[in-house]
Amino acid sequence: MIIKRIPMNALQKGVYSILTTKQTTPVYDDVPEGAMFPYVTIGAFTCKSNGAKPTDIMDISLQLHIWSEYSGKMEVNGIADDITAVLTSWPIDLSADNFKVILQDVDFFEAFPEEIQGYHGVVTFISKIQNLGA
Repeated sequence: MIIKRIPMNALQKGVYSILTTKQTTPVYDDVPEGAMFPYVTIGAFTCKSNGAKPTDIMDISLQLHIWSEYSGKMEVNGIADDITAVLTSWPIDLSADNFKVILQDVDFFEAFPEEIQGYHGVVTFISKIQNLGA
C-alpha cells in the first residue's frame, strides 16, 4: 500500500525552475518589494485524487498570474505565449521528490485590464502527477 502525498511543493518548485530557465519574465511565489513589471506570480491551485486504490495520482490545476503596467494586451499575451510554450514543450522533472509528471498542459488563458493601469493575465496549467513513494 502506498502512502498518499500531495505534490504541490514539488510541482511549484518544478514549474518555477522550468519557467526561470526557459523564459525571461521573472517568476515569484512572493513578490519582493520593489519588483519591476512585468512579472509572473504563482497563484491558486487545485489538487484532486484521481488514482485507483493501489496508485496515488493527483489532477492538479495551477494558476500563473501575469502582471503588466503596459496599457494594452500585447505584453501579457506575449508572456502567456512564452509560458504556454515552455510548459507544453519541456518535461517537468519531479523525480528528486519521488513524483512523476504523467501529463502537463495549459488548460486556458484569460486577460483583463487592471482598474488603474496595465493588464493582468492568468494561465491555468494542468497536470497529472503520480506519487512514486516516500
